[in-house]
Amino acid sequence: MAVYENFERCAQRILEVLGMAQKSNPGAPRRLLFRVQGHRNSEGGYDHDSWEMMRHFLPKIILPHLTELITPMYEARNPEKQNDLIPDGLKIGYPEGEKGFWYDVELLPLRVRETRPGDRKTPPSRQAIANYLGMSEACCLVCWSTPADRAHVVPNSLGGSMDVRNFALLCDRHHKQAPDIADAEAFWAWVDYAEIRDSGSKWVKAPEDLKGWLHTQGVSTEMKSREELEFLAEVKFELRHLYGWPEADFLSASWDLTEEYHRVLDAATGKHFGVEKKVATHAWAYQIAKQRLALR
Repeated sequence: MAVYENFERCAQRILEVLGMAQKSNPGAPRRLLFRVQGHRNSEGGYDHDSWEMMRHFLPKIILPHLTELITPMYEARNPEKQNDLIPDGLKIGYPEGEKGFWYDVELLPLRVRETRPGDRKTPPSRQAIANYLGMSEACCLVCWSTPADRAHVVPNSLGGSMDVRNFALLCDRHHKQAPDIADAEAFWAWVDYAEIRDSGSKWVKAPEDLKGWLHTQGVSTEMKSREELEFLAEVKFELRHLYGWPEADFLSASWDLTEEYHRVLDAATGKHFGVEKKVATHAWAYQIAKQRLALR
């Protein structure tokens, strides 16, 4: 469970991995080794996402489709025959009155992962952040390059704290691209998107034999050259690929959407070190504005 995955993203990804395993090796025994990156609470235990994953989702939903499950908390074997009928998708519901992990688009609140942030006045060291993230080296989460900046998940100007859980490690290039927004989960979703988008960048300096093996596994080891786009085209690119906007959403964009977008931009986004708002920040504001209008 990567630090950038919340419950929904991790659950869906595990199901996709199961489906691929069944497709490539039908009926073969499946063993899932589940590890957790970050996702700690203020007491140092597991946070809500990872706790729910290990206590409920994995043993109740996933174990029947496995031979064996190994987590940091326990190991379990399936007492029954492994079920090879893997569901195509998940529908995740929540108890009445609980909104789950969705951002409250009407109130535009500050949403951070740390619920009791403490009173630190200075940022933690890069090594402390790497230790929290379970990384052996303080490198960029997206492309593994060094040196890495200490990037706030939620900026100080929007209410973010100096707690180690409010930091990511990003190289200068990806730090300059990351959104400055009041929603920690949306920040981590952007890191997830950027890691997939720029996946080839982490293998550029890898040995040739490793690159050859990765190619046999269908992994790209080359940097994808993305043409320079105008600012608005970059925003549209992110809305398509991170938030899944179909072309119809752009064609139906209205003056109301523009007004809502500006309200979100003013209330829940910020500049970083005096730098004007970035593509990722604008894209998030458009996405939240669209959700606000849909609710009405």
